[in-house]
Amino acid sequence: MTPYSISKCIRTDKPLKRNGKYPIYFRITANNKETKISADFEVDKVNWDNKKKEPKDKVLANLLNKKKTELELFLNRALAEDQELTIDLIKSFNSGKKKIKPENKSLLEYYHDFMDRKQKEGVQLRTMLAYKTTYNALKKFKPDLCISEINLTVIEEFEDHLRYVKKNESGGRNLKHQNLRTVILDMLKHDIHIKNPYQNFKLPKGDLKEIYLDRKELDKMRNLRNKLSHSSTMYKVLQMYLFSCYCGLRYSDVIELRWNHLDLENNLIIKEMRKTLNDVQAPIFTMARAVLLELSDSKKLLGSEDLVFGKIGYPTINKTLIKLTEMAKIDKHITFHSSRHTFATLLILDGTSIYTIQKFLGHKSINTTERYLKYDLKIAKASVEKIDTFG
Repeated sequence: MTPYSISKCIRTDKPLKRNGKYPIYFRITANNKETKISADFEVDKVNWDNKKKEPKDKVLANLLNKKKTELELFLNRALAEDQELTIDLIKSFNSGKKKIKPENKSLLEYYHDFMDRKQKEGVQLRTMLAYKTTYNALKKFKPDLCISEINLTVIEEFEDHLRYVKKNESGGRNLKHQNLRTVILDMLKHDIHIKNPYQNFKLPKGDLKEIYLDRKELDKMRNLRNKLSHSSTMYKVLQMYLFSCYCGLRYSDVIELRWNHLDLENNLIIKEMRKTLNDVQAPIFTMARAVLLELSDSKKLLGSEDLVFGKIGYPTINKTLIKLTEMAKIDKHITFHSSRHTFATLLILDGTSIYTIQKFLGHKSINTTERYLKYDLKIAKASVEKIDTFG
């Protein structure tokens, strides 16, 4: 049982004179004694939720909860050091007499601030999604972990959690460890005094072979369209995935695809790629065209700035794809990115020039395209003028 309690309140007995707002306080009870300390925030009375004991404004509520978490860490650290929670000690939280060292703060709090900084720096959407996935995994693993508690044992326990509890494949575990290591290196760069446990930890090897669907498996996925409600999330995800299989666009480009990016007269998608910021001209083959026409509201949306597919989160898409592959009886663990490999591999199997595929995918280097296809280049044929892979 926690030896203290913290609640939030406003001092309605003394509004601030300069703007009529009320100061927000924390009410702390410890050792049968109660005291109040300022939270350093203020709020209009009408914007205070008496039932939830927090501001109605979500931004202010989040800031207040962040301050409450700092107070809890302060009190827990004092208890860990066998200090009695006296009124003076509690009030010292705001007086600056006892500050929390950076290494004693929450790992998740630092990680969240790290993501905020990276987003402001304009880091690519896919990278931000990967950081967020790792953040959520750490939250499930040890939500109260302090920075100072990070050591080799914790990293090994995190690896076991990912492997045996979350059932992550080696590639997924590898990426999460790389993300956490990046955050730890960022801490060291900002003079937070901890040891880097990854110096003594061997990262799990990612599976180098990229997954793709062969022609029969792609047909199985396509046949699911008649089994799903067209208004369901599963159907929307299926259409997005099939569309990417037919044109090779990344998730970040499909999710941002607008009708005015489409040139149906010349059967081209012309847009700036989110990952590289370079323009790409992706083909609109017959099957991709059929998907677009179905969504176009009898072509009324063509040329507009509306999104073609709408917003669906990457984690939701990949979870849905697992269900779809089970329905289709396909024994592969696919992600949305596998659609891009499917597109490239099926084209190369039909004899399309690798240089043509490079242009379709928007790769600067032919070496990048070869990495997509290295398992099937041996069966590539001579280039053909007409491509009829997708109709």
